[in-house]
Amino acid sequence: MDRPVQLRLILAAPVLGAVYYYLLIFLIGFTSAAPWPSWWIGALPNRHVAALIWIVGLHTIGVVSAALPVAFATVLVLRKQAMLLGIAGGVIATVLAVLPSLTHDIWPLVWNNHPIFFITDQVKLLVAVPAAIWIIRKLKPKTA
Repeated sequence: MDRPVQLRLILAAPVLGAVYYYLLIFLIGFTSAAPWPSWWIGALPNRHVAALIWIVGLHTIGVVSAALPVAFATVLVLRKQAMLLGIAGGVIATVLAVLPSLTHDIWPLVWNNHPIFFITDQVKLLVAVPAAIWIIRKLKPKTA
């Protein structure tokens, strides 16, 4: 990797990580505020399953909605090293998202209640941008 590419990677990773983090805050908050439709509860076996699927589904929609513009920008900034930049941005955003949870009064609540949701949320944050980059690069025609 030559110097200009390294410089673009070093400068773009924190910017894309911060953009991804703030898009996550906005879009997850926006999607999470959506009430479920009246038919949703009756379509699933019980209320607990319906609520869980609704919450996880809306969170996933929010994460994917935040990852897509970041992935497009990443592919535009560094085509060949887009995956590396996407992973770096995803790690930065995930660290920013997890840090507030590590306080002594919040972490026990997270870990003692449902740690699997916390872990899967962080995995989604880490994987969304690289997965979107991979899809964009596969769909975009190669130029000669």
